[in-house]
Amino acid sequence: MVREAKRRRKVFANISTYLSKIKEIVNKIDPNGRVFLFGSTARREHTLSSDIDILIVTEAHPSIIISSLWREGLDEPFEFHVISNERFKTYRLLIQDINEI
Repeated sequence: MVREAKRRRKVFANISTYLSKIKEIVNKIDPNGRVFLFGSTARREHTLSSDIDILIVTEAHPSIIISSLWREGLDEPFEFHVISNERFKTYRLLIQDINEI
């Protein structure tokens, strides 16, 4: 429990580094892929128990993106939502406080 709290604290303290790494991995798979931060972390209302919501817009298959991120150790507390460009049109209308990385 303490180890997990320390790990989460490190992630939140270095969030920009982690977000850059996520974008780099996504863009290696899909150069046109887009990465967004949304939810409580984007609003700066997160706690150590919060997840970090990441929206990835790509035409690559979600399993390819997610498995690549997991291989690089990017799992908890990240919550990856992988959608197509077409679905992004709807998401954009529904999600408030969304920031492109």
